[in-house]
Amino acid sequence: MSWQDRDYARPNVSYGPGGASYRPTFLTGRSIITILIIINVVIYVLSSFSPTLGESIFVFGAMQTRAVLHGQIWRLITAQYLHAGTWHLFINMLVLHFLGRPLERMWSPQKILVIYTLGGLAGNVFFTILGSQGVIDPTTPAVGASGCIYALLGIVAVLFPTATVYIYFLFPIKIRTAAYIFGGLALFTIIQRGENYGGEACHLAGLVFGVWWAMKGDTWWSRRQLHRSYAQPKARATKTEGFKARVAERRQDAETIDRILRKVYDGGIHSLSESEKKALQEATERQRLREQQAGRADRL
Repeated sequence: MSWQDRDYARPNVSYGPGGASYRPTFLTGRSIITILIIINVVIYVLSSFSPTLGESIFVFGAMQTRAVLHGQIWRLITAQYLHAGTWHLFINMLVLHFLGRPLERMWSPQKILVIYTLGGLAGNVFFTILGSQGVIDPTTPAVGASGCIYALLGIVAVLFPTATVYIYFLFPIKIRTAAYIFGGLALFTIIQRGENYGGEACHLAGLVFGVWWAMKGDTWWSRRQLHRSYAQPKARATKTEGFKARVAERRQDAETIDRILRKVYDGGIHSLSESEKKALQEATERQRLREQQAGRADRL
């Protein structure tokens, strides 16, 4: 069975805190990428339908360093769902569709929503830092989901470096190369203070966050969620919960091993980080011990 055929790689399987969960949530069976696209489009349509309403939404939700520093921290999140024009919205949602779908087949909706939000948050925090230091005018507004999108680009570039994308729908290029190009252009624009260099700061921070998540954060997330699944009081534990926890651990280890082996297949053993090598070793060792303890009849 290949990694694409395992049930955690299918879009309609629900995963929870321990990596695999059987408790339904609002997002169970739903596409989080589709939901995010719908939310962004609906907000834009509402903003465009009434100029007065649109102005109110932007005044309340757009990024602005001075406002954030004065306590309006909700702007770090709300700005991710606002866009400056139809083309701005269309490009962001199109790229979200193409980058988000492969990750949606691998991960839970909850995990993707967290990554999406944190990627945009990283961009807006960096924007705020530059604004507080005078690099960007602290009264300059900023809107858009580009920080979120660039975070997904960073993740996909690490996990699937040899995947091909088409720049402007014409020029085929490896996605890892595309990430280098877009990241380099963003950095150059910031240094030169070129056009939209505040937006490029959000792009760059989102991209860096995405790369970090793919190399370090995903392992941290998996361990944290698995730890939480074992952190329940022993008095409340039941045989069923114990069985589910063991199943969750096995699924999580299988996901970790398959993801890392896929990366080895795409980029070679030297493409692995030290944390990934350690995670692979630990997951493999746990599987070996389980097989020794349970015997042939207990293998999943």
